[in-house]
Amino acid sequence: MSSPSRRRGGRSEGEVEDAAAHLKLAGFRVGRDAYAIDIMRIKEVIDARPHTVRQVPHAPSLVEGVIQLRGVVIPVIDLRRRFGVAIDPELERLNKLIIVSVRGRIVGLRVDRIIGELGVAADSVRPAPSLLRGGEGTPAEFFSGVCRRGDEMVFVVNLDALLDPSIGSSEGRGGGA
Repeated sequence: MSSPSRRRGGRSEGEVEDAAAHLKLAGFRVGRDAYAIDIMRIKEVIDARPHTVRQVPHAPSLVEGVIQLRGVVIPVIDLRRRFGVAIDPELERLNKLIIVSVRGRIVGLRVDRIIGELGVAADSVRPAPSLLRGGEGTPAEFFSGVCRRGDEMVFVVNLDALLDPSIGSSEGRGGGA
């Protein structure tokens, strides 16, 4: 007979269930606010400063430009612009590019700062508030949920919606945070 504490593959059955009940998210800041994405979508995180972002004529407005990383041309999306957040020149030196895979494409996301890995219980992530839909703020489609980290609210970003140029164009919105 097998007992509940019996080990399988280096983990007890209880540890396997606990791992399934937790999400590993990568936290970052855009302006003063905290956001997170599924850590498994991240290829790497790099400093933004040494990489020159070159503008591309006729590119969708959400694309800041492209960088070349080890011979690969990667489009860059500035999440400050995408979320309508004022760009703080003081944070420019801290900017990072989170290189992610979205719908089979490699994309760089410019953020102000990296928070790090956030382990959250799956049931602590709540759906994004419906009041955000259709308002002048960032559309709820950008977010798959919201969770708490201490006293702070963290928005979990829906990468697929974030890269859809028809959703939440930040053009015409004031960039204040």
